[in-house]
Amino acid sequence: MTEVWAPIPNWDGYEASTYGRIRSIDRTIIDSRGRSLRLRGRVLAVGHHGIGHEHVMLSRSRERVTAQVHRLVLAAHIGPCPDGMEVLHINGDPTDNRLTNLRYGTRSENNRDKVRHGTDHNESKTHCPQGHPYSDENTYIYPTGNRRCRICRRDAHRRHEQKRTA
Repeated sequence: MTEVWAPIPNWDGYEASTYGRIRSIDRTIIDSRGRSLRLRGRVLAVGHHGIGHEHVMLSRSRERVTAQVHRLVLAAHIGPCPDGMEVLHINGDPTDNRLTNLRYGTRSENNRDKVRHGTDHNESKTHCPQGHPYSDENTYIYPTGNRRCRICRRDAHRRHEQKRTA
């Protein structure tokens, strides 16, 4: 597939590629002394957030903003993020920002994807907060994919019943 560049909405002077790269384009700016400066375009260096998502620094009118690469790529090639949606990585790799690996989806879909990819931090927990094991017999799995300790769930129901009858 050929790398295709598209302008990033609301960010004049920047483009995103289908390969997940962000670049500035050649432009002329006015510096703080009123002089005209010609800036050459370049592919921007990426940084990493604590959870692995890549970000770049964009600037306009002396304002610098950190923006997540996956959001910029999808906005440039597909359009703005619909209300209530977020960007999902199809393969679960937050550093893979190729257009073919990104899509818009709900928070719920994103959480289910994390479980499917094995990247959900709760999946590695072997015991509930009260110390009961997450075994097949002792784990209730909600339709949303969340899980709960059956012993704790039973105890909570008993406490609720005792409160109601008291």
